[in-house]
Amino acid sequence: MGVLTFVGTGLATAAGLWQWQRARVREARADFRAQRVEALREVWEALSDLEEAQRLSLTRREPPVAAEANRLTQVNLLLLRRSPFLRPDEQEWAQAFAQHLTEIDALIRAQAHDGQSGESDAEWFVTTARQPPSSHVAAVAAHRLSELRLKLGHRYAAIVRGDSE
Repeated sequence: MGVLTFVGTGLATAAGLWQWQRARVREARADFRAQRVEALREVWEALSDLEEAQRLSLTRREPPVAAEANRLTQVNLLLLRRSPFLRPDEQEWAQAFAQHLTEIDALIRAQAHDGQSGESDAEWFVTTARQPPSSHVAAVAAHRLSELRLKLGHRYAAIVRGDSE
C-alpha cells in the first residue's frame, strides 16, 4: 500500500510540475506577443511621424532641420532596441522605409535648389499622388515607399488581430 501511495504522489507531483511548466510557457508566449505588438506599434508610429514631418517640411518649403535628422536617428535606434521582437523582414522593411523617405526628401530638395521642377515633385509627394514608378528616381522611391507602407501596415494589423506571430 505504501508503494502505491508513493507512486500516486510521484505521479501527482509530476502532473502538477508539467502543468506549471505549460502555464509558464503560455505566459512567456503571451508576454512575447504583447511585446511584439508594442514593438510594431512603436515602429509604425515612428515611421509615420517621420514621414509626416518630412511631408510637412516640404509643404512649407522649409530647409531640413536638425529635428528631422534627429527623428531619423530615433527611428534607427528604435529599430535596434526593439529588434528582438521584430522579424528580419520587418526590420528590413522599416529600414528601407526610412531610407526611401530620406532619399525622396533629398532628391526633391536638390531639384528645388537647382531650380528644377522641385516644386511639382514636392506637390505630388506631399499629396501622396500616385506616380508611375518609372517616371524618375524620386517616383521610384515613392512607389517603393508605398509598397513598404502596405507591407508594414498589413503585418501590424495581422499581429494586432492575432492572425500572425
